[in-house]
Amino acid sequence: MSAPLVAVVDDDARIRDLLAAELEDLGAEVLRCRDGSDLLTAAQLSEVQLVLLDWMMPGLNGEATLLGLRARQFSGRVVVVTALCDPQVQATAQAAGAAATLLKTEALEQLEHWLNQD
Repeated sequence: MSAPLVAVVDDDARIRDLLAAELEDLGAEVLRCRDGSDLLTAAQLSEVQLVLLDWMMPGLNGEATLLGLRARQFSGRVVVVTALCDPQVQATAQAAGAAATLLKTEALEQLEHWLNQD
């Protein structure tokens, strides 16, 4: 069985690299994207099984990226990873198709759970 492909989308390179390193330790292949545009134009988008998506990014933010994924009939799961503890962000993300919204401080603890979801 091949390793799952996970896209990590965050404009902060430190967060992107931290999440990617943890995912690689868990056996995933990682596609690093600095913003939503990088993700939506990635050649491997159809192979991505899980997207960890920052909500607040310059350019194509999390909401616009989620809507772009749905317009492309993306079938993988999207977990919004944000610094905002805001019920409105959670509601908007869920309405746009996110499977969950995690605080960045919780993300590392939950990576294995989301990686192993069917």
